[in-house]
Amino acid sequence: MTADRWAVRRYASFDHHALGAERWNAVSAAGRTRSIFQEWLWQRCWWDSFGRGELLLTTVEDREAIRVIAPIFIDGGMAFLVGAGASDYLDLIGQSDHPEVMELLLRSVIEHCPELVGFRFYLVPDSSPTGGLLRKTAAGLGFECHDEGSIAAPVLDFVGEETARAAAGRTSLVRHERRLQREGRLVVHHFRNAEDILPRLDAFFAQHEKRWAGTPFPSQFLKPEQRAFYRRMALHADESGFLRFTVVEWNDEPIAFHFGFCHGGTFLWYKPSFAIEHARRSPGEILLRHLILAAAEEGASRFDFGIGDERFKSRFANRIETVRTWGLYPRNHEKRCASSS
Repeated sequence: MTADRWAVRRYASFDHHALGAERWNAVSAAGRTRSIFQEWLWQRCWWDSFGRGELLLTTVEDREAIRVIAPIFIDGGMAFLVGAGASDYLDLIGQSDHPEVMELLLRSVIEHCPELVGFRFYLVPDSSPTGGLLRKTAAGLGFECHDEGSIAAPVLDFVGEETARAAAGRTSLVRHERRLQREGRLVVHHFRNAEDILPRLDAFFAQHEKRWAGTPFPSQFLKPEQRAFYRRMALHADESGFLRFTVVEWNDEPIAFHFGFCHGGTFLWYKPSFAIEHARRSPGEILLRHLILAAAEEGASRFDFGIGDERFKSRFANRIETVRTWGLYPRNHEKRCASSS
């Protein structure tokens, strides 16, 4: 399928030689949305852990190289982006700011799935051209485009190292740390290698389950596929280089964990946990302090709190980004509600 200079191709596997990690990540690096969630490893581990329905990796290529990858899967008649449900930022991968490219991608999926109920693209950053292009091209394909809601994504931009030091040196954070140091032995470990991280994951999972037990939001780690996903990511920690696993120990007991990433100058707050029995000692604040310090020591340009507007994030963030969910549905057809990904 071609249109002028563009060729559209579809692949059914991450293992296809045309979509290897090196080539995929080079395409991602050229895009507007460049996060860990667009990396080949993240996408592949997500699919291996949560994949369902039909994988439809669709590319737009010119005579020189792949320019855009749409990592789509079809489930229940709906098209979603790979990574839904575990990623903070989702988007087309690569140089997707051309209206003709967007139309070619969407049309390819529609032609492949003539009974398609619609598209639902979760958590697309407002800074990406994708939302505007979806609105612009939907009508020409016989679809309506709907804004289905937004979520805040707070960020602490480092304006020099002093920004990070000031945030980490806030009185409340330092006070909690000094108290624990007076009452026992406090040690913070930062791990990057699989051999250090994998043996500690079960304790992390158990702590997270206990932390959320009895609340309306039980731990995700009660599900085997969630544990499998985190283990897959940890298994590849050495080759990827972007996993950061932190443990806060007090009197040789782990009182807080964090499973996160440093990628492209962004240190990402992703999955924290703390020992609920030590809640009054504020282990979460001590964890946050040391993650901000670690980000500064790595030379990161920003500390990304991820999606969600929890109050503690607004205490430290100096900028708020927004992600948005877009739905595309055939015009003159009843919109059906698909189960959330």
